Amino acid sequence: MDNKTQLAFILVLIPLAISIFICFKPELLISGGYDLALDGYVVSRTMMIIFTLHLLVKLGEFIINKKK
Repeated sequence: MDNKTQLAFILVLIPLAISIFICFKPELLISGGYDLALDGYVVSRTMMIIFTLHLLVKLGEFIINKKK
């Protein structure tokens, strides 16, 4: 792999790893001491799942295009 491909691969994997980590440790999305944080938690969790799925699709496209 050349340097640009490695950089692109790393730039896709870093946000993917962070979003997967937040999906497994969701208490990072809840701000402390705020009683109504549950609504924001649900929205944040949904957005992280959508973002993770989007990154997985882009990673799959990248791998498929790399093989061609």
